[in-house]
Amino acid sequence: MKRLSLSSLLISLLILTHVINAQESAKFEKIRDTSPDGKFAVRISCSSEPEDPKDIDPNLITAVELVSLPSKKVVMNLPQEEGRFRRVIWSQDSKRFAFPLSEGHRVTYTHVYHRSGDDFTRLETEDEVRVDAKGDVRNEYVTPIRWINPSVLLLEQYDIFRGGEGKDATYRFTAKFDEKTGKFRIISRKKVPSKE
Repeated sequence: MKRLSLSSLLISLLILTHVINAQESAKFEKIRDTSPDGKFAVRISCSSEPEDPKDIDPNLITAVELVSLPSKKVVMNLPQEEGRFRRVIWSQDSKRFAFPLSEGHRVTYTHVYHRSGDDFTRLETEDEVRVDAKGDVRNEYVTPIRWINPSVLLLEQYDIFRGGEGKDATYRFTAKFDEKTGKFRIISRKKVPSKE
């Protein structure tokens, strides 16, 4: 009997230590990018309190999660790029959100997640939410700007071409989500002056 109670005591101490360590690992958290319906938000957890909570040092970020409100229950972990996380842009009906994510130093795609009930599914958008540029593209950065309406997303794409010709290109375009197919299609595009 002593062996059983000693084992129980040891297990209890281990569980308590784990809970305390988990609480200590996130010494600061910030809730931001709340959905229009107020049911979801992004929680950024940090190992210590940042000097500027509006501009968090990427080295402090330990987790980026989509949480339900007000409980803060984790709905999903969101991918980060080298510890950084940019803003989530919600559709007006809170059924979709988009954010840019770099895949290396030369490519940034826009990731879009679609809501069904309380679950979100990532849509395969790398080929759908971009425009084809004429030329030999070296770097491509696709960034969401805003939702024009709940199914139409306005984006900007900046392309750098090989050869250092200085003929970079910037496009503003809109992509419409089709509920039936679950895919996006480009409905307008315009070349705009590139930023220096």
